[in-house]
Amino acid sequence: MQDSEITPELLIIMSAAIAAYLGKNVRIRRARFISDQGPSSWSQMGRVS
Repeated sequence: MQDSEITPELLIIMSAAIAAYLGKNVRIRRARFISDQGPSSWSQMGRVS
């Protein structure tokens, strides 16, 4: 996605997918895009551990 706006439709889709995975209703309180500049070495090592 090129622009950094999260549309209401995207939030509805995300909420439905999470609810289907967890098996219960969810409420998304905040959503944001993660920078695509590549992970730093510190964050990459934290994910590996």
